[in-house]
Amino acid sequence: MSESENFDIVVVGAGIIGVATAYYLQKNNPNKTILLLDRYLAAGQANTAMSAAAVRNMFASSTNQLLTDTTIKFIEHVQEELGYDLFFEKCGYLWLLSDSQFNSESVQMWMKRMEASGIHYKAYDKQQLKEMMPGLNVDFQGSEEAELMNLKEVSYGLFGGDCGVLDPTRYVEFYLEEFRKIGTVKPRYGVNVESLILEADPKLELPGEPFVWQNKRVIGVKTDKGEIRAECVVLATGAWANELLDPIGMNSKTKVKKRQMFVVHGAENEGLKQLLSTKGFNEVDMCPFVIMPSAGVYFRPQKQEQGFWIGCGDKLGREYKYIQTDDDLVPESAYYENSMFPVLSAYFPDFATTRPVNSWAGSYCYSPDAIPFVYYENGVLVANGASGSGIMKADAMARIADALYRGLPEAELYGGKKIASETLTIKKRNVEIESVVI
Repeated sequence: MSESENFDIVVVGAGIIGVATAYYLQKNNPNKTILLLDRYLAAGQANTAMSAAAVRNMFASSTNQLLTDTTIKFIEHVQEELGYDLFFEKCGYLWLLSDSQFNSESVQMWMKRMEASGIHYKAYDKQQLKEMMPGLNVDFQGSEEAELMNLKEVSYGLFGGDCGVLDPTRYVEFYLEEFRKIGTVKPRYGVNVESLILEADPKLELPGEPFVWQNKRVIGVKTDKGEIRAECVVLATGAWANELLDPIGMNSKTKVKKRQMFVVHGAENEGLKQLLSTKGFNEVDMCPFVIMPSAGVYFRPQKQEQGFWIGCGDKLGREYKYIQTDDDLVPESAYYENSMFPVLSAYFPDFATTRPVNSWAGSYCYSPDAIPFVYYENGVLVANGASGSGIMKADAMARIADALYRGLPEAELYGGKKIASETLTIKKRNVEIESVVI
């Protein structure tokens, strides 16, 4: 790489949101030179690869419903009509709920909003769940341990059949291949973007500028391999957005929280084998993605591995943290043993004899309302704050980013649905607060 290069657009971050955005920008701006950069040695190796790799349209806010429902339909289109196997399995999402949770105002409102938006769901009662879910413990009556751990009895299940799981690497590869077909610039990996280049607009060639009284604009990036200048810099860096925006005084309004996944195999455990092959919820005869009523513990089926990925959407007690290095994202075995495992094995006792065979950690980039940001200011186009839902919102977010770049008042999402391009911006934001966050 020479000391300074010039492109029309530089996309920083080759996770799912970055590659999708690069693709739509290139598709709709074919004469533009677009460079895709990532600090890792391949695309999709950071938080995209470290996610639970699940998709759902079961949200309470109409904005998140629109973003996810159109993205999931696009995923189905890619796999079923384009023939690109994303290993997407429509196993569904199952929220296990106590009586008080199910009958709460928030859950009842959630169901009404899904009905209004045409989001399909089904409610199961305790008896149905006992018959359908192998090994599920729905009764903690008289259990001192359950009382001590604040475990809620399972009374209902809320199931979304259009939800499922996929292979995040394959999803990234799809957009990357499409981007390469039409682009003229080869993506670059192993390039660390150290800072954004902020200059006066117009530049007056005065020593020490830009000054406070000057207009300013991001005109490129400084990397460990030299400067790259561009008309537009796209930041799709998720948890690392603050690292680049803070030094130039732009507030991304996002926070980062560490999230961990632990892998349990069930091939030698008859109970877990039966659980993995749960019948009745979906056409693929597999266990849904299950969220337990207490402590935010969940698991997703992994049929190829004959096992489960187990995670936790912890809240109070687990810090938000500025992610600086990969060392900040080391999984903690004690966290699984002391926090997640007791809850998991209480609701599904067949997990009691198993221990993780693999684990990893990533980070979720949370926005204050749990709805993403997509905005274009001062030469930098930012797409982040997906609040752990990047994979399930990526296609819609990328289309909105492209519409903002082109100055269009509306973005057309998959299936022809439209959304105002400035809906997810900071200055003209028009969204509700999302209440269904894992």
